[in-house]
Amino acid sequence: MSDDHFQRLLSVQDHDTRIDQLRHRLDILPERAALVARQQDSKRIVNQRETLQMRQLELQRNLKRNEDELAALEDRRKKEYDRLYSGEVTGTRELLTLQEEVDGLRVRCSDMESDALELMEAIEGIESDVGNLGTSLEDFDAEVVSAQQQLAEAEATVKAEIDQETAARSTEAADIPEAALASYEALRSRMGGVAVARLRNGTCEGCHLALSAMELDRIRQAPADELCHCEECGRILVRT
Repeated sequence: MSDDHFQRLLSVQDHDTRIDQLRHRLDILPERAALVARQQDSKRIVNQRETLQMRQLELQRNLKRNEDELAALEDRRKKEYDRLYSGEVTGTRELLTLQEEVDGLRVRCSDMESDALELMEAIEGIESDVGNLGTSLEDFDAEVVSAQQQLAEAEATVKAEIDQETAARSTEAADIPEAALASYEALRSRMGGVAVARLRNGTCEGCHLALSAMELDRIRQAPADELCHCEECGRILVRT
């Protein structure tokens, strides 16, 4: 390879490094975290509303059961009351027993009416809370939509930069021999993304270790187009 090819390989490395950085930036965009937070807020409100709605349904069932039982008791009380004053019961003991039963039914009906009132008040309170949560959910959903738009814009900006770097990288790599590029790509996967480094003042700028005098002498005598590798890390060395 010519000196120009080696310089282009360094440039390819720079573009690949920048592309890796941009892809990492794409993964950790603050707009993405903001969207997740808004979605979690929305889900929390949905869960709260569903819990309240289940409780509301349970109370409505209890109220219906209460109303049915109260209606039956009221009917029974009315029948016993009518019987008490119908004249068909004449015995003193029977009249006292019937009066006690009517009084007991009246007390039970009164208690059930109080229970029904408490249930209705509880249901109304839950209905109000559900309505408030619905309003909050609309606000959070609007924030989710806004966060999605902001994320899409941020992603588009970073992806445009990636496309620019990728295009520039392709231009730089166009004239580099395929064997050199293949070696470079293989090394990149093993070297944490950095496969080529300058050899400056006897030191590899990839691993920052000094090469032995014998290895430096061998590299100096090697043909200019030969791919030389760092004896310490194995990266391609660009002689300067």
